[in-house]
Amino acid sequence: MSAKEDAMIVGLNITGSANQYRLLDKAEAIPWQNRFTTSKTQPIGQGFDAQQAVLKPDKVKQLLANVDLRNISPHDLGMLGGYLNGNGEISDISATEFSLSAFTIDGMDANAPIDMIKFFEDSYTFVDKLIAQGEQGMNDARKFLGDTLHTLYSMDEFINNMGSGVFIDEKA
Repeated sequence: MSAKEDAMIVGLNITGSANQYRLLDKAEAIPWQNRFTTSKTQPIGQGFDAQQAVLKPDKVKQLLANVDLRNISPHDLGMLGGYLNGNGEISDISATEFSLSAFTIDGMDANAPIDMIKFFEDSYTFVDKLIAQGEQGMNDARKFLGDTLHTLYSMDEFINNMGSGVFIDEKA
């Protein structure tokens, strides 16, 4: 791994979790503005750390506390994406990709839990290989999948940190 990759992984894994986000160096979030001007929070895909966590509504934190992105059905991920997008927490792109995951593989049971992070990593890698082989018109797909991966990585780290008590408000 390069020094840049090591720094990115260390930056995300400040709690010492075992998660290794192998595509973080390539998959970057697409900048977007929060559509809800009353919200003082940043979207998950743009950064979701301990400082932002205290600003998140309790409903969002409670919902995410019960989510395992490595064992969730595509249908449930789509529902989660719709809720988070409707509350200004994730981009339209990520919400759409979450919803479309249920229709991506022929014969896949949309209600059977799978590792959705691996699913999107595999999708990103596949599109990246097609581009490397000279396939035209796939750059937007790679950008959209990159945004989705960035959002998933941030959500996964946030969820893991919530479970470890990293985001407990000491003033309470």
